[in-house]
Amino acid sequence: MHQLKTDQSVINLMQDTMQATMMQTAMPEPTPPSCAAAAPPARRRLAPQLRMAQILDAALVEFSESGFAAATMDGIGRRCGLSKGGLYAHFPGKDVIFQALLNRSLVPPEWQEMPAPPIEAGTRAFAQWVVDRLYAVLLERPAAVATLRLLAAERDRVQDLVGLWERNVMQPSVLQLAAMLRAHAAHHGLPESVIVREPWLVMAPLSHALLAQMILGREPAMGLEGLRSSHVELLCELLDPRARIAAGAAA
Repeated sequence: MHQLKTDQSVINLMQDTMQATMMQTAMPEPTPPSCAAAAPPARRRLAPQLRMAQILDAALVEFSESGFAAATMDGIGRRCGLSKGGLYAHFPGKDVIFQALLNRSLVPPEWQEMPAPPIEAGTRAFAQWVVDRLYAVLLERPAAVATLRLLAAERDRVQDLVGLWERNVMQPSVLQLAAMLRAHAAHHGLPESVIVREPWLVMAPLSHALLAQMILGREPAMGLEGLRSSHVELLCELLDPRARIAAGAAA
């Protein structure tokens, strides 16, 4: 049986969350004493959005512990307190659940959700904003890291899903980032820069951090805050090398 190693702390966190939700779901409504001898109280039904989240939490733990091939719909249903029929009412199969996990955890940064610095703001403010958004989406969410680890381990089995995720998530994210970099550089009259021509380079420090977490099971040696600070410095120097040269000459 294929067994995927994953951080036990992430699995424990997901299991605790599911257990708390299931306890709330199973709690009966108060029954007046006069009706106590009638039918047993009905099971409280979760709102569809909460139920879907519960299923995906359960699926992430099931896939992470068992691997995609060995995971079953029965196993996912047991983890979230649903019968097999109840689970199939939401998802037709585990391939669709896997895709839903990718869509939930590995999404392009929602740039519009975080107030952007005005176009007149300097390069440092812009770089800080970009880095903060990327880290919030990819590094500061345990479920996203666990899903990436799962995706890396199962890529040969779910190549179609990996390709779909690349087209629907990665490529649009890079294109959106490229447009923002070009707009910032054009407005401030910045010189030609490799970071504008090759916007995927913005992700390089994140790739280093994810590799450390996924392979080594720990944060980079400098810690996430140290990495974040260095990442901002790197973007500033690549976007506006004149500022670094001027600062060096003044010193």
